[in-house]
Amino acid sequence: MKRLALAVALVAVAVSLMSASVAWGDPSPLCNGQANCSTGWYTSPVTVSWNLDGGTNAGGCATQAYTQDTNQTALQNEPVADLPPWTYCITNVTGGSDTRFYFVQVELSSPTATVGPNRGPDSNGWYNHPVAGAVSASSFSGIASCTSTTYAGPATASATVAGTCVDNAGKSVTASSAPFAYDATPPGLTATANPGDQSVAVSWQAGADVAPIASVQVTRSGGTKAADVQTVYSGNGTGFSDRHLRNGVRYTYTVAARDQAGNVAIQTVNVTPNARVLSPAANARLTAPPMLSWTAAPSATYYNVQLFRGGKVLSVWPTHASLQLNRTWRFQGRRYRLKPGKYKWYVWPGLGRRKAGRYGDMIGSGTFVIVR
Repeated sequence: MKRLALAVALVAVAVSLMSASVAWGDPSPLCNGQANCSTGWYTSPVTVSWNLDGGTNAGGCATQAYTQDTNQTALQNEPVADLPPWTYCITNVTGGSDTRFYFVQVELSSPTATVGPNRGPDSNGWYNHPVAGAVSASSFSGIASCTSTTYAGPATASATVAGTCVDNAGKSVTASSAPFAYDATPPGLTATANPGDQSVAVSWQAGADVAPIASVQVTRSGGTKAADVQTVYSGNGTGFSDRHLRNGVRYTYTVAARDQAGNVAIQTVNVTPNARVLSPAANARLTAPPMLSWTAAPSATYYNVQLFRGGKVLSVWPTHASLQLNRTWRFQGRRYRLKPGKYKWYVWPGLGRRKAGRYGDMIGSGTFVIVR
């Protein structure tokens, strides 16, 4: 009897079988009635029959229909004696018999895949650097290859990555991840600093950003030790007042706003606390007599205000931290009028009774211009 050897003969596929010369009685497989059976995967039902080539059926050779996932290639190394469940045919030929095998591969099912970011979030559940998709797929025929996308913007709370896989039967599957949050852009930030009397009011505003602001830190440098940097505020507010500063000294404030995605925006402002004179503003241009005002001194019982235009034109002693100038006044026996020009004024705190003539350090000075 003539039989195929186990190793090489059983591995022979349909193309090899049909390309060889066939002696009388040699069977050959027919798939869906066609002479050329595929050595690859069928993705629709397939019926295998046998062309006996004039021989007679000595075993197997029955027509077999495959309507579900089937992979017989793993049976190629089985012992020859264990014929089922191979697709096989034995025919009687002159001088003995001939056995042929066909190992069918059928995949009617579809591959499946899932995809998600290939790493964890960068900060508070947010991604702030490009993130690629990691694909997990399965298929009856086995997965041949997979590709995935990388998300790198724009900022959104519903970013996704996708993946596509192809299996050994040529079928493809595409999957998208669940939405995740992505923001790689620092928040918009504006900062201002308004000087006061021995104080500075620092405020900031964060612009539109996908990731909310998580915290703000403000540092200050300057003062007596310009190189010193101190953290003067930490929180999630929109401003604060820095007190107990030195008037006339320049301070630098650095505002750093961090969003929930870990992105940081930085703004720096420079400011010098004002002298204690409050109004009018320096070199204000006025058309009417101004109200002079200054910061009240806790120990003062009265104040001395002196006004100059060329020389001294007024000296008065108000008891409150303000003085309304008039259009005309008398000083040292002369009448004066608030004429157009530049004026400079000074104020000192008076201590104790006015007769004692005791004064503290000058509170401050200011200038204004009468334009008509």
